[in-house]
Amino acid sequence: MKKLKINQKIEVEFELDDYPEIYLSKIADFVDAGIVITGLYQHGAPLAVKKNDIIYVYFTTDRAAYEFKSVILQRIKEPLPFILIKRPEELKRIQRRDYFRLELDGIVELNQEKKDGSIEKKEVKLMDISGGGIQIKTKLKLKEGDQIKISFKKLIKLDKLIKGKIVRKRKENFEVYKYGIEFIDISDRNREMIIQWIFNLQRKLRQKGLGR
Repeated sequence: MKKLKINQKIEVEFELDDYPEIYLSKIADFVDAGIVITGLYQHGAPLAVKKNDIIYVYFTTDRAAYEFKSVILQRIKEPLPFILIKRPEELKRIQRRDYFRLELDGIVELNQEKKDGSIEKKEVKLMDISGGGIQIKTKLKLKEGDQIKISFKKLIKLDKLIKGKIVRKRKENFEVYKYGIEFIDISDRNREMIIQWIFNLQRKLRQKGLGR
């Protein structure tokens, strides 16, 4: 349990399909009854989790990624949304680091082929990144299933554009959309470069007191 600390960023995944996404949270406190984590949100509203829901929790350190199985003991609504979960019996080291997401404010360039064969290039706001894909925010109107190519030239020195597919679309307001993009046909070399860049940036942020 020494690897878990207060303010540690975690990802929470439910065993059942009621909540099919992976939700971001933080370790808020350690108490006799278990571990308190910050509330989980969906579309800006607290997730209505239930007692005895089985969850899987993922987190990373500088050198590795870990997971543990737990269960929700209590949903705390006031004064702020928190969730009490059972302390894990063990932590399992996993090879899941390529899918750990780092929240980040940055700019990437989308390259989309139009019907006439021309390439439209647009800079968009990067919200988070992992070895498996990115989440962006933009006014561009894209569709789930659309394939685009991504340039990370302002962040990472990759040798070519990375191909991606829109796998998730959400409307933030009347003109801005959030898109989840999954990398496809990415080489092992480029994926590893992205992963190492994420870990190096995490380390720098932690040293500056800005990371978890």
